[in-house]
Amino acid sequence: MLRIDINLVYIIINILILYFLLKKFLIKPLDNILAQRQAKVDGMLNNASTRESEALQLKETYENQIAAVQAESDQLLEQAKKDAQFTRDKILSQASDEARTIVGKARETVALEREKAMREMEAEVAGLALTAAEKILRDKSGAASDQLLYDQFLEAGDSDDTDLN
Repeated sequence: MLRIDINLVYIIINILILYFLLKKFLIKPLDNILAQRQAKVDGMLNNASTRESEALQLKETYENQIAAVQAESDQLLEQAKKDAQFTRDKILSQASDEARTIVGKARETVALEREKAMREMEAEVAGLALTAAEKILRDKSGAASDQLLYDQFLEAGDSDDTDLN
């Protein structure tokens, strides 16, 4: 039959006591430490996921701000182009007006110079006519020559009047 040795009973009792002591003083504190570490790791993971979602929100916010700034920049650039075009057109218009004014003044000056030259030529022609008349009068004197000169003068005056009309 089965015979139980007393040493075997002591060994079983010692093992049971050792098991309970190890459970109470070693396994339970280790389980608590492991549970605390697990809680700490879970908290870190939650914190990391929270920070990740915050980072994604910040990234989206920054991207929206960048898009808004880019749109504003494009709008300012377009406005600057319009202003530059307006200024260019204004300057060209002023230059064109000044050019027309200068050309008009030049035409007036040319007309005045032409008129002045015509008056000078008329005066010179009149002087030449008087000189010629004096020579003729010196060469021929008398009623017949005076009548001839008078007739030529009237004919010359009539032909000048028709040229003017």
